[in-house]
Amino acid sequence: MPHRYDGRVALVTGAASGIGRATAARLRDEGARVVGLDIAPVSLDGAPGILGIRCDLRDEEQVAAAVADAVEWGGRLDLLANVAGVAASAHTTDVTLAEWDRILAINLTGTFLACRAALPHLVATRGAVVNVASLAGVRGWRYSAAYSAAKAGVVGLTRSLAVEYAPDGVRVACVCPGSVDTPLKRDLVPAPDQDPRLAGHARALLDPPVADPAEVAAAIAYLGSAEARFATGAVLRLDGGAGV
Repeated sequence: MPHRYDGRVALVTGAASGIGRATAARLRDEGARVVGLDIAPVSLDGAPGILGIRCDLRDEEQVAAAVADAVEWGGRLDLLANVAGVAASAHTTDVTLAEWDRILAINLTGTFLACRAALPHLVATRGAVVNVASLAGVRGWRYSAAYSAAKAGVVGLTRSLAVEYAPDGVRVACVCPGSVDTPLKRDLVPAPDQDPRLAGHARALLDPPVADPAEVAAAIAYLGSAEARFATGAVLRLDGGAGV
């Protein structure tokens, strides 16, 4: 395991489970001190060098306070990994405005709020942001209008910040996973009465067709490291060929 994060501090949203938990563990194993944000308790088997903070990413004040606490605890901030997200599957005409707002608030607005709070500290360290979007954010995705719109917004936000903060030495990139074995995937209730013509849409070419969270975490760790100095603005698909 490389130690690309010795002496560095990373902030990971959605760190209680899935890709976020795997990312926090990967960064810790590479030498980082890690602050994990989540609305659920964050625990990595009591490992040292981990601080868990409960935070609702929809709440502007909570996000600002959590980032401030992270910097106070770590003394600096070198990487923000925005992993937190929610998904839902439904026919577009069945999506309520409340559900639309919830999905955009957590996936997109929460990512923006975390970036906005963290960027002044990342400018100071010439650090990096890695956002987690989705294959659904770069191509059409069945029964996922709100989720796709939110993740496409994350891709656009990533590219915009990459341009704006390049003169300050801050790199911004994102990963777009396809199907990953996480609680989000396992708990997703399929939309009823699905059109059978869409059954094979965006199917991975590899076997097994579902990625492990650790595989996505490895990509995040790379993009956030100095080895990815020239990858600012990158949108990396990790979809097993589903988007080919």
